[in-house]
Amino acid sequence: MQWSVSIQLMWDGLPFPDRVRAAAAAGFDLVDLWDQRQSDIDGVAAACRETGIGINGFFGTRDTQLCDPAAKGDVLDEISRNLDVAVRVGARQLHVFSNAIRPGGLVVPAPDLPVERLLDACAETLEAAADRVAGSGVQLVLEHLNTVFLPGYLWDDAATSVELAQRIGRFDQVAAVFDSFHQQLTHGRLAETLDAGLPWFGRVDLAQVPGRFEPGEGEIDLGYLLRLLGERGWDRTVTFETTPKAGDPERAVRAIQNLIAEHARTTARADARAAQPEGR
Repeated sequence: MQWSVSIQLMWDGLPFPDRVRAAAAAGFDLVDLWDQRQSDIDGVAAACRETGIGINGFFGTRDTQLCDPAAKGDVLDEISRNLDVAVRVGARQLHVFSNAIRPGGLVVPAPDLPVERLLDACAETLEAAADRVAGSGVQLVLEHLNTVFLPGYLWDDAATSVELAQRIGRFDQVAAVFDSFHQQLTHGRLAETLDAGLPWFGRVDLAQVPGRFEPGEGEIDLGYLLRLLGERGWDRTVTFETTPKAGDPERAVRAIQNLIAEHARTTARADARAAQPEGR
């Protein structure tokens, strides 16, 4: 696996390039962002080159309405603009949303159409978007979000994102995201949902409920989810999209490092058992 951290939420008292440096010093392989227009993306890219880590991804859409059949052209234009930036800075993923999301987390309601028609509109636009990103090395990842804090958002279940990714059938271009925070708030059944959609998840995001805090500060057994990923041989990117409890990023980093270290020990023990001859 590769380990990423969202620098939108961590080290938020620092300029974005210094957040990259902090992430590199903490041992992360990659960083994730939200809106690259507000993130000093060129400074981030320079800091990544300086420290030897990479940009995993940032928003591919935010202003446009993927679930609106009339907005296809606008969505594709927004994706193209962000794709140009992603290619320029070497980012690997663009985060795609079902609805437009205004500043402050205000979700623009979907058109008054049956859910099936809204999902058909998403699939139609994603098919065209897959053609746009093909050959670029950039993958579109479909973000499910909770409707507790983001009422009106269409993709409120990781299973919905998986179904859309399967419908497109082009994993290199369109994958789903599994986010423990959002899934626990809306539908729960984390291990079952993660396991069922595993081949279609391009990224797994980990954070606790409540509070979106670091490992050990909530109700989710994040270590169990990592063990499941290891047992299934899933080796893609895990992003810690966490808000440091009490505003202490160094405490959050220690908790994440401890979780990763425990995962490494568990994996090593499992590998050692598997390597033993039968009968031992």
